[in-house]
Amino acid sequence: MCGAFSDKWFDVSKRCGKQAVPLQVEWGKPINPSEVDGKLATGQFDAVTLIHNETSTGVMSPLKEISDVVRRYPEVIFIVDSVSSFSALPIPMDDLGIDLMLTGSQKALALPPGLSLFAASQRAFERAAQLDDRGYYFDLLEFRKNAEEFMTPSTPTIPHIYALRSKLEDIFSEGLQNRFERHIQTNRLVHEWVNTNGFEFFAQEGYRSVTLTCVKNNREIDVAAFAKRVRDEHGFQIDGGYGKIKGKTFRISNMGDETVETMEPLFDALTTTLKTL
Repeated sequence: MCGAFSDKWFDVSKRCGKQAVPLQVEWGKPINPSEVDGKLATGQFDAVTLIHNETSTGVMSPLKEISDVVRRYPEVIFIVDSVSSFSALPIPMDDLGIDLMLTGSQKALALPPGLSLFAASQRAFERAAQLDDRGYYFDLLEFRKNAEEFMTPSTPTIPHIYALRSKLEDIFSEGLQNRFERHIQTNRLVHEWVNTNGFEFFAQEGYRSVTLTCVKNNREIDVAAFAKRVRDEHGFQIDGGYGKIKGKTFRISNMGDETVETMEPLFDALTTTLKTL
């Protein structure tokens, strides 16, 4: 737990009746692999859930290093939320030993919200088969059974699926490596703007997201007014901070279809607004 969405995952786990234990770190810090190792070494856990890219804080935890730890405990299922990192950087699921990888359509895939996407390992299916309380809507075995018949467990949102197919065609036309490099490039531009304008980063150096930047409000500007004017006067949407760091931070996204050309007008709008606050 290192931000609002990993906090939420803990809450959901408890509400679903799971015996969940938090590994809590300060917001802005990444998950420490050695602390994960310390927890798993007790032998008390059968699953680890990790948000790879904590959208609320702009922290990207070290997925490979954490996966190396989890793999030393073969009885532990590794579940990873990649909602705001999937398709923006390489996540070799099999090589990392991820058993269940989750994402959504509305972040780095740059589609409307409405689709939850997942991939499951054979180990995940085997573990699911041992459980009697899988429910229905998120039952891996039910999904697999239906998929074998080219069906879905419930009525799908078909327009989103057509949109996803179109988006995947775009991604592979661009080329994965080109897409990954584009995210690095646009992210670097955001960092340059932050430094040039006297702001600081909320996320710890070395663990900053490549898809969004959480900017610390060290200049103590009126973030709500800043975001409103950027939207009303220039037509760009930035986020005024999420959860308990609302107003203390603001977030700038470079994920999805953003390019150098689409980001430059945003930087102009941010700079112009900042000068007239």
